[in-house]
Amino acid sequence: MGIASWSGLWFALAIPLIILMYLFKRKYVDTLVPSHMLWNRVLRNIEANRPWQKLQNRLLLWLQLLAAALLVLALMTPFIWVKGGLSGHTVIVVDASASMSGQRKGEPGKDTPSSSTALDRLKIKVHEYIDSMGADGEVTLLKLGTEPEVLLTRETDQKAIRDQVDKLEAKFGKAAYRETMSLAAAMTQDDPDASVLVFTDEQWSERADDILFAAPVEIVSLKGEGTSNAAVEQFGIKNDGDHSTGVAVIRNYGARPFETGLNLFGDGQLLASKSVKVESGKAVTVTFDELPASDVYKIKLERDDDYAADNEAYAFREKGGAPHVLLISEGNLFLEKALQLSGARVTRMEPGTSAPSNEPDSEGDKGPALPKDKPDMIIIDGITPAYLKTGEWSRLIQETPSWTLGGDGGKIQPDSGRTTVANHPVTRYISLNDPPAAAVLAGDMPSWGKPLMEIGSTPAAYAGTENGVNRLVFLFALSDGDLPLRPEFPVMVNNAVQWLQAGRTTGLGRMVAGAELEMPFNVEAAQASWVAADGYAVDAGAAPIPAAAKDHSLAAVQTVPPLPGLWRFEMKGADGSVLPGYNLEVIAHPSESAIGQVKPLGFGGGGVGASAGGAAGNGTGNSTGAGQSSGGVGPNPERSAKHSLTYLAALLALIVIIAEWGVYQRGRSI
Repeated sequence: MGIASWSGLWFALAIPLIILMYLFKRKYVDTLVPSHMLWNRVLRNIEANRPWQKLQNRLLLWLQLLAAALLVLALMTPFIWVKGGLSGHTVIVVDASASMSGQRKGEPGKDTPSSSTALDRLKIKVHEYIDSMGADGEVTLLKLGTEPEVLLTRETDQKAIRDQVDKLEAKFGKAAYRETMSLAAAMTQDDPDASVLVFTDEQWSERADDILFAAPVEIVSLKGEGTSNAAVEQFGIKNDGDHSTGVAVIRNYGARPFETGLNLFGDGQLLASKSVKVESGKAVTVTFDELPASDVYKIKLERDDDYAADNEAYAFREKGGAPHVLLISEGNLFLEKALQLSGARVTRMEPGTSAPSNEPDSEGDKGPALPKDKPDMIIIDGITPAYLKTGEWSRLIQETPSWTLGGDGGKIQPDSGRTTVANHPVTRYISLNDPPAAAVLAGDMPSWGKPLMEIGSTPAAYAGTENGVNRLVFLFALSDGDLPLRPEFPVMVNNAVQWLQAGRTTGLGRMVAGAELEMPFNVEAAQASWVAADGYAVDAGAAPIPAAAKDHSLAAVQTVPPLPGLWRFEMKGADGSVLPGYNLEVIAHPSESAIGQVKPLGFGGGGVGASAGGAAGNGTGNSTGAGQSSGGVGPNPERSAKHSLTYLAALLALIVIIAEWGVYQRGRSI
């Protein structure tokens, strides 16, 4: 037992003060006397007693002295030495790299979940160490993630430390192993009472044995026994005419052969499956031929392993700059030329005939077969064919941006010829002084439509987004006016093609989580955000992430989202209109996949070859060696720390004061 602060001894002056107060206090005893003449004798007996005789049989006095003594002891902050605690300044390095999200099996005989991650185990272990934190213990919490992060500095509040530990989450970018340990070495360089505790799974992709520590270093290992992991190391799609070929490389990082199924999806639909068996430490290449066209391909391991972040990968269909337009028209030379001038690849289909197709079972009266390549937009010039409203054509129309010109139904004559054009991307650079048609179709505008063009007070064209798909409707046929002959017409067609591409997916490729990416912003983009679209991020419940801004506008360089999976960068214009977005595959750093191939960690220092737990064997942390303990072991039993008795002394003093109050209330010995 020891005393941490002798300054509390001054309160011991209260003890003689209490005694003096009792010495000078008169004692009166209830006595029945037959005559007042006896009072003089009683007073003489009292005066004859010596002062210390007043202290006899005074329970209240002794309780007060005991309470004062306990308060003096509490103020002197007494402590005792305990084994296994933290003392002095301890820099705790917590590994939050991607591999710490790997699953670990429950420990036999331990109160740990049967299935938890290495990061969950880390939190439990750190709590065990914090529970044994000594009275003089100070903790600096250093997080090892994509960059070193000091969470707490010389913190003595155990609750504050636990709160920070509970908030830890795995980071999937490139882990800053050397930077973090170099910072820990610098923080303990000139501190003789410092020590370093590293909680990690020892899955480090960088060497650290050349980082020199002046303070002792202890490693609390959280590596898993028998951990298995297979990863989709590479995945790509090559377009070959109407079909695509997919190639994937699967690597097994575990100690045993890994056998699983491979599922390949296109736009969310299962396209192909194969079985694969990979020997330990080996990789195999799997090829998928004759894949139908899709915008986004995904390959996923059917069997789960201990590290889920690398079990799937994405690839995007190669797209040229020219959108594919399916034009359903009896023929309009001006429209076709204008579309070609906009850069679109136009496929024209007669409204009443079948499109060129190799499908052997075209559905006769139900309409022609669907085109093999899904168009980026559909333009219907004239009356809408009946087959577009049913079956597969109806579903295609619902999923594809469309532009309708004219149609069937009654026509009305506008009340005036004054033409008004709304401010919209389709009508940009357009100023129609004369009406484009003498009559327009009668009908109500749908709820999603916004007026685009009015003749008098009659709507002549509207546009909007229906269930996330852009729609453009002209309530007149081009053949009913001279609009195709005007110089604005090619400009308007180009604007329409550009606007209808809003929402068209474009892949940005593959990036590591947390990396920097220069974005190809749309010039009209006023707001944007990252939205999890599929995979690990969706399973983890990732919320949308607003895009970074700079100088009141979107920053040209954006930070890639922190979770692996398929993310979509969605943009909107100042008026809330949806602009073309981008898909991006976010992956964890590939070096984190090798969770089954752990190499023991070591750090440089003056005391080479120090035994495990030698970090603070004398309680003061003077050893310079690197110790190591298993994840199944708690705080180092060789470590000694001060355990405070202040609260115990204060509690005892409070109990004595309560007892003294009870004695006082009874009135005895007063």
